[in-house]
Amino acid sequence: MKIFSLSFAILFFFATTVNGQLVDPIHSKTDSLVNLQMNDYCRTCHTCDNPTKFNPCLQQCERHGAQFSSKQNYKAGPKIVIIDKLTKLYNSVIFSHELHASMSEMSGGCTLCHHYSEASGEIPPCSQCHKNKTDLTTLNEPSLKGAYHRQCLGCHKEWSHDNACQFCHEEASGSDNQITSDDITDIFGVPHPLISAEQKYNYITDYEKGPIVTFHHTDHVDLFGLKCTDCHKGDSCSRCHDTDKSENTKIEHVVTCGICHSETNCGFCHSMNEKSPFNHDRSTGFVLGQYHRKVECNKCHSSVSNFVTPSTRCADCHIHWETGTFDHRVTGLTLNDDHVEEDCEVCHIDRNFSIEPSCTNCHEDISYPDEFPGDRVQK
Repeated sequence: MKIFSLSFAILFFFATTVNGQLVDPIHSKTDSLVNLQMNDYCRTCHTCDNPTKFNPCLQQCERHGAQFSSKQNYKAGPKIVIIDKLTKLYNSVIFSHELHASMSEMSGGCTLCHHYSEASGEIPPCSQCHKNKTDLTTLNEPSLKGAYHRQCLGCHKEWSHDNACQFCHEEASGSDNQITSDDITDIFGVPHPLISAEQKYNYITDYEKGPIVTFHHTDHVDLFGLKCTDCHKGDSCSRCHDTDKSENTKIEHVVTCGICHSETNCGFCHSMNEKSPFNHDRSTGFVLGQYHRKVECNKCHSSVSNFVTPSTRCADCHIHWETGTFDHRVTGLTLNDDHVEEDCEVCHIDRNFSIEPSCTNCHEDISYPDEFPGDRVQK
């Protein structure tokens, strides 16, 4: 009986090998599975109903943290881990592994940081899976830099763009830190993708005469050409990624309105009802032409911290117009050959473009707008 069992085992072994390589008996060498219907076992790896060799539709491998509960103990690990990947820029980071690991026992043990374990129970180094690349495109597959930072930032949520690398890394003496990334959105080895924000937010305040403050996010970003980090650079990662927070947590102000707005009239922001988006024509009485509509607010109104009301005289802003350099078609009129070389002041007295041009400097019997110095631009 023993001989028969041994013979069967040897036969099964050879039946499931090809040229010395193990072959999964469930799968064939062909394009599809062998006479199998999709079941719960298959769905542990495959996400579609008809996986093939060319399109296996595999889901991401689970993090096999369960291996740690029986095979690892923090005392078996090193007391100190020295992270020295950027020694030309920063002094080595001394990571007290034993101290951190002993505290991790309260919340998941080794799996809190080491989210993968081979079947043997050995803990591979992070660099085995996380490569030190800079061309990654998804936060789901962080580089080695990203893997390190994710683990630290899971607990150390006080990191922000203001204290940046120096919070953990001491700059090495004589280092040339010019080669480091100056992109403050890059902390995981991949620039953080843009976050879709609501077009507006309605804040409910305690001010009885106007409890509603409508903040039009799109207006502030588009009209002033702001970047996310112009307002949110002080945010820590936990603002968005803290899993302990309730989804209904009250929205916190990143910066107060008073940083940019100095109005003393409370009604400028506070109202009994939601306010409509900003409309330059209606709100200021100055109708923007098609070319001015494309210009960011600060081009005319200076910076948001020094907001000014500009003059409506064209020449007060457009002071570098030279004869032949201004495309008069933008005004809706193409100058004819008799006028195209003339200086602006010939028709626009004292360069005052807010009044009608004058023809009397050259023509005694012609007046504007009875006659035009060219042709109207067809819309």
